[in-house]
Amino acid sequence: MSIRRPILNVDKDNGKYYARISIAGKRKRITFTTNRRDSEKQLSELLHDLEVQATQGAPAFAPAPAVAMRPVTTARSSGLRLSELVEAHLTWVANNRKPATLYDRQLHVNSFLKYVGDIQVSDVNRMMLEDFYAWARVKHSKGPNGGNAYLRNVKTMFLWGEEIEICASPVKKFPKMHETLPETKRFSDEELVLLLNRMTDIDFRDMLIFGLLTGLRPQELRGLRKDYIMRDGQGSLYLYIEKHKTARMTHEHKARSVPLVPDAVEIYEHQIKAHPKTELLFVNADGNPYQARSFRQRLRRWCERAGIKPRSPYALRHTFGSLEAEANVNQAVIGQVMGHTLLQTTTRYIANNYQHHKTAVGAISGRITSTMRKPKA
Repeated sequence: MSIRRPILNVDKDNGKYYARISIAGKRKRITFTTNRRDSEKQLSELLHDLEVQATQGAPAFAPAPAVAMRPVTTARSSGLRLSELVEAHLTWVANNRKPATLYDRQLHVNSFLKYVGDIQVSDVNRMMLEDFYAWARVKHSKGPNGGNAYLRNVKTMFLWGEEIEICASPVKKFPKMHETLPETKRFSDEELVLLLNRMTDIDFRDMLIFGLLTGLRPQELRGLRKDYIMRDGQGSLYLYIEKHKTARMTHEHKARSVPLVPDAVEIYEHQIKAHPKTELLFVNADGNPYQARSFRQRLRRWCERAGIKPRSPYALRHTFGSLEAEANVNQAVIGQVMGHTLLQTTTRYIANNYQHHKTAVGAISGRITSTMRKPKA
């Protein structure tokens, strides 16, 4: 009897691989380890045993097939070494996260391993983490938040090890990181006038203005498909983005919608007429989508030609957030339009604008002074 080989899946809660095996109408979930290679080997051995059982007339599915599993123990009792935890964690990251995440995690946790040595996980203490964080801030600091990524990724590794029960986190209270909100990179009104008036590339100009009017992320703007733009019940156009950066970070998936103002609608109509055969709304002169690097370089060149400080494409999004705040739009609403899950994230896109603060403080002065009575002489 030949058993169809099932697909290995990953349990997002504990990082372990599992497979669902169906034989003779019975279906069972078999859990393996957090290592894909080991799980593949265990699955092959299990399928072989089941085929032998079926050939010998044994039950088609054993009530509880034995799968070789690494004993689940804590670091304090097993003597798990830091190098073993690093290897297990990076294997899991390689199988479950993007290559960019793996690259950063490798750099940071291997730096910690090299800094403290291959000691037992249970021997790691808060002082070691404090010293490592101070070292990272000095040796790898490019700004006020330098070293934070190093400490954050090491902390993630220890918490991961505890969550999947291969070790106990050696530190319960991790060092506090220095969090300095980055300065917004918005364009001023004067800079926008100089930039847009200087620009002769109409299609690229349309793309920048559309970004300013919608607050889209640069990658969303570059990959914006025409079929993402829809009409509501009143016939007004709006953007509907189902798969965006933070949608997967919430327990309940939420799509994002952005109403289009008349100027944005005009750009949309112009672009679909100018490039009727493309699926994307914005393409370069060759009819191809903009790549991240070319988008950034082109914007930088136009800034230089306009005689203003060069900005990255994210400056368009920062400008949108700041202008919305200056128009006294509620920050929660701004966050929803921009696709943020945390209000704290929204505040990073709002410039520290004196005029905005002056308006905000002045908004309540009338109500307060109206309640005041002059004391009797």
